[in-house]
This record gives sequence, C-alpha cells and structure tokens, in this order.
Amino acid sequence: MRRMSSAKSRRARRRSLGLALGAGGARGLAHIGVIKALTSAGIPIDSIVGTSSGALVGAIYAAGQLENFERQVRHYEWTDVLTMFDPVWPRSGLMSGNKGLERMAAGLREWRIEDLAIPFSAVAVDLVSGEEIHIREGPVIDAIRASASIPGIFVPQRRGRKLLVDGAVCNPVPVSALEELGAQIRVAVNLHHQPVREIIQTGTHPHGERRPRIASRVGDAIETGLARFRKRGRSTSGARGQGDGNGDEGVPNLFEILTASMSVIEYELARHRLATDPVDVVIEPDVHGIRAFEFHKARQAIEAGEAAVASCLDDLRRQLRRRLPALRRVRGG
Repeated sequence: MRRMSSAKSRRARRRSLGLALGAGGARGLAHIGVIKALTSAGIPIDSIVGTSSGALVGAIYAAGQLENFERQVRHYEWTDVLTMFDPVWPRSGLMSGNKGLERMAAGLREWRIEDLAIPFSAVAVDLVSGEEIHIREGPVIDAIRASASIPGIFVPQRRGRKLLVDGAVCNPVPVSALEELGAQIRVAVNLHHQPVREIIQTGTHPHGERRPRIASRVGDAIETGLARFRKRGRSTSGARGQGDGNGDEGVPNLFEILTASMSVIEYELARHRLATDPVDVVIEPDVHGIRAFEFHKARQAIEAGEAAVASCLDDLRRQLRRRLPALRRVRGG
C-alpha cells in the first residue's frame, strides 16, 4: 500500500475547499476544464466528491492523472466510443460497463481511495435500502463502477449486501457529500442547469452534425442482440413474440429511452438539491448540446468547463477571502 505523502498530510489537516462534481455522462468531461481552470488560478482543491462521470474525473484528478486523461479523451472519435460498450444481455442491465471503464480509467486499477492525494468520495445509491451511499474506501475502480452504473443500462455492482447503481438517481450534484470531508467552502459543478434532451427527432442533428448518434448506434446493436435471443426463445418454447418491429421506424430504442429518462431525472433532482443543500459557488458549464455518450465531444466539454470557471472566478475568490483568510495566497486574492 502506498504511504501517505507529506503533501497529502497537509491537505488532510487543512481540508478547506471542497469540489462536488456532478453527473452527466460525457458532459462530465467538462469537469476536466473546471479543474484545470481552478488550479491555473491558484485555487486549491482540498477534497473532492463525484457522482457518476464526476466520480471518474474526480478520482483521476486525485490520483494525479488528469493531464494524461485529457490527452486521451481529446483524441476520441465517435467510432472509438462505440468500442467501449460490452453488451451482456443479463436481466439486470444491458451492458457490464467494464470495458469502457477499463479503457477510460486504466491507470487507476491498482489504486485505493485511501491512497489518493486528497480526500475523495464517490456517490452511489443502494437499490436494496434506497439509501445514498458515499464510498470513501476500497478500490477506486469499484467505487467509480458503482457510482456510474446507470440503472437498466449497466449491471449494478454488488458490495456486500448492497446493490449499487448510479448516484444520480438520488444526488446528481453531490454537494451534501462534502460535509463529511470537512469542506468549509463548497463548490458545485452542475451539468444540468439546462435541460438536455437525449432523443433527437429523425433528420435533426445539433450543430449540423451528420454522423450517426452514439445512443442510437449502441441501442440498435443491443436491440439486434436481444431480437436474436427472443427469436431463439420462440423457436424453443413456442412462445409468441411481440412482432418483428415492423412499423417501428423512428421510434427510439431502449438504450435511448433509458438515457433520456435519466437526463430528465437528473435535471429535476439537480434543481431540487441545489436549492436545499448548502453551497457557496455553483459552476455551470454550457454542455446542453452534448449527450450522455458523446465522449467524442471532449474538446467542446473541456472548453465549456474552462469558460464556466472564468465567469465565476471573481465570486469564488471573494468567498475565499471572506471565509478562509489563511488562503490569501490565491493569486489575485
């Protein structure tokens, strides 16, 4: 096990500014830009919590691997994204989720949360108890896997008696999780301040894009596989099916329905949680044009994160001066 560095010890004692990274699938790549802009401005991040893709980026930053991760995702094409999906056709999810996570977080395989440079927590939900779970120990990969398991799409993760799924089901902008990490100033990154509609009507593409939609392509592949299983079942059991899908052209597939439903839920929950949970500064990148699995739009997302920090930097510095006099070393403070 890695030993805690002296820098980590100093951070653990101070624990003053906490960053809560919200859920949003590929929109979560905006967190890269947010963190880059904060660190460039000399603003220290003393603790970090994340839900779903926020947990992924937060853990990568806490492990000191953000720069490498940014280089990796900036080169993604939409065809690369398709290779991340691993359909398994189980009852509990359409995909295992392991293939994409292994590719995006390969450098975290041997890490444990206890060994990260700053205090970190990943937010998930236990379907057995209905409770919000803050994962603060154990393998980093397992914590991210649990926090990002979108119900119906990815297989939930077993953790003892718990059955863990995406924390966005309960807390898409996990400001409340910063309290137990001792954060005195709470900064939230909300990727759902504008509604995102995952389903685009046939023939319409944002920004003039003509490439096939990721959700549509992945969903169609899943539907094809499921159709084979249904056909096999009818031939062996004699059961009647629901038809062969004729006349369904233009109807969203199951994958698109699930991602669109989660986006609606996350938008409404984010509004509610940010209105009730104590928060000092909310950073809101403009990522409404990026859908849940459009990881090939990394450059657009990262730039949106940087721009959002620039627009609220003065407010954040005022909070630091007012609440944390000891942090006047922040440039411009």
